[in-house]
Amino acid sequence: MPELLHPLVRTAHILFGMGGFLLGAFALFLPKFGPHSRWHRWIGRGYGLSMLGMSVLSIPLSIRQGDWLLLVIGVLTLFWVVGGWWALRRWLQARATGQLEVARLWLGRHITLMGSSYIAAWTAFLVNVQPLGGSALLFTLYIAVPSIVGSVAIARAMIRQGRVSGQPFTRLQKGG
Repeated sequence: MPELLHPLVRTAHILFGMGGFLLGAFALFLPKFGPHSRWHRWIGRGYGLSMLGMSVLSIPLSIRQGDWLLLVIGVLTLFWVVGGWWALRRWLQARATGQLEVARLWLGRHITLMGSSYIAAWTAFLVNVQPLGGSALLFTLYIAVPSIVGSVAIARAMIRQGRVSGQPFTRLQKGG
């Protein structure tokens, strides 16, 4: 990447990331169904676009830094965001055609993939910025804490979603 372009790409990456962090936090707590679900849809779209921009721009930035861990996290984030969007489309199609069991599975994938993208973004931020220092213990915490907290949040969302759909996400049904 040319030297002239680097500050612009980095600034855009940071702005997309800030948008993703803020919109993702709102999307996590907004109702997904019911009369106020349109807010989740609108904010979710903004989140997806922010994360898409941030993850695409992270690729040349991490290559320029020679930071292969951040490159892997950026690529995974990109795949998780695109996969989460794709799973949402499959959920809408299955729901529209009355395939409720299939729809339920696609919704679970959407939750998992979008949640994983949020975890990855926080992990990359902490690994790159190292707000508390750069010791090996803190580096391990920068990776472990978002993963643990985020995994618990995803599990809770899956359980909550199971209550809304009337079927828990705990196991696959025969024929599903």
